[in-house]
Amino acid sequence: MNRDVRKAWGIVTIIGQNVWLLAVALVVSMTVSRAAESAPNILLIFGDDMGVETLASYGLGKNPPTTATLDEMAREGMRFTNFWAQPVCSPTRATVITGRYGFRTGIGRPGGGGPLPEIPEIPDWASPAPTAMGAGMGGGMAFGMGAGAGGDPLQALPRNGLLAEEYTLPMAFRANDELGYSTAAIGKWHLADSRNGWLDHPNRVGFDHYSGLITGTTATYFSWNKVVNGDVTGETGYTPADKTDDAIAWIDEQGDEPWFMWYAFNLPHTPIHLPPEENWQADHSDLDPATISADDGDAYFDAMMEAMDTQIGRLLASMGDDVRDNTYVIFLGDNGTSGGQVRAPFQNGRAKGTIYEGGVNTPLIITGPGVEAGAVPEALVNSADLFTTIMEMAGIDPSETVPSEVTYDSVSFMSVLANPEAPSPRDWIYVDEFFGNFAGVETADYAMRNERYKLLRFDGKEEFYDLAVDPYEHTDLLDGELSSEERAEYLVLQEEISRLRSSE
Repeated sequence: MNRDVRKAWGIVTIIGQNVWLLAVALVVSMTVSRAAESAPNILLIFGDDMGVETLASYGLGKNPPTTATLDEMAREGMRFTNFWAQPVCSPTRATVITGRYGFRTGIGRPGGGGPLPEIPEIPDWASPAPTAMGAGMGGGMAFGMGAGAGGDPLQALPRNGLLAEEYTLPMAFRANDELGYSTAAIGKWHLADSRNGWLDHPNRVGFDHYSGLITGTTATYFSWNKVVNGDVTGETGYTPADKTDDAIAWIDEQGDEPWFMWYAFNLPHTPIHLPPEENWQADHSDLDPATISADDGDAYFDAMMEAMDTQIGRLLASMGDDVRDNTYVIFLGDNGTSGGQVRAPFQNGRAKGTIYEGGVNTPLIITGPGVEAGAVPEALVNSADLFTTIMEMAGIDPSETVPSEVTYDSVSFMSVLANPEAPSPRDWIYVDEFFGNFAGVETADYAMRNERYKLLRFDGKEEFYDLAVDPYEHTDLLDGELSSEERAEYLVLQEEISRLRSSE
């Protein structure tokens, strides 16, 4: 072959290779684009301090608040009745983001804290500052307040924040960046302290964007310290509306790319207040927020529930039908209703902060692609299970993504979302809580239930209930003689608890 022919052949070869590489790049680009188009968005919404009795769709509470958006979600999607969150807020959030129980992460009580500047003065148009009763109804104000009024709460608190070394849900999205997801956390955080990153903590654990209230609560809903990606500013205005504005803006910025959003309300957590009228779904004009008392606490609680529901509706409406149809929307309560507002069939003293049903049986409602409308599965589901379930919604394989050295307790229930008649992925669910928030500390209270029976330890004493005939735990079977079946079930649960709590 002469030199000119060889030169010509080389040019053809180079052109051919370039065409081939261009074709491959085009195919890859089309594949990624197609994956982004088909990948579902995932919106995870937390309500704060609300058990199943607070929603009309669960048919339990007397005169429940008006919640048009959540009622519609229950009609459009699945409503889980055997769902357990943790007894209090921070532990539930920790189980969702890590898939691990409190005795592994060390998050067993409300917590988190660090220095914050003074909050601005409350604007004249706002609901007045809470009275002592309004601020404290239901408890929880002592935890996670930060230093809004000066001082360092860490002098009184142990390590409360989620360690930055934990493997988290947003990290799983980053590890699968070929799927094209962006991630954001909006609203209440309550997992940070000054030893794990504090204002930067949401970003340190993997979220691309954070905007919200870094602490567990605030002295007023109308003046607060807002943190955006580590920067803090004093803000006025109605906090839930501000968070919804941020959520809408961030989703709009994503265009056609898939996203995962952690959207956490403070509502209906204390301080009790009257939301601005545009948030109402019933008439509350007879309420005088300057004279809040225990006698009308339920009416204010209802108005706060309505405000949360109104803001959820505003966010969902902003998406448009195309985006909404390709979005999984997950709503859960982070723990049961606080004692000051809990309603029958639950009771004060067995509500938020306890491992009784009134403290852990909270709403879980899911809508989205392929989710059967109006379904009410009987599957046992734990808040930790959202960790792997959300991964699988996005097409992420937890077994290939979570590092092998990480022990997680999450069990995906995607099979139930695909078929509400599918067998429960779990034989039992578990919760715990403890003071001190140190990994390895002896847990004060814990509970485990299977399809029918529940074994718990509360204040050092074991109790055993048959939830099939006694769903609100009035009759402790250990006060009498157990039948052979009851004895066998008791021993099974006792052994399972021992095995679980001794696992690494």
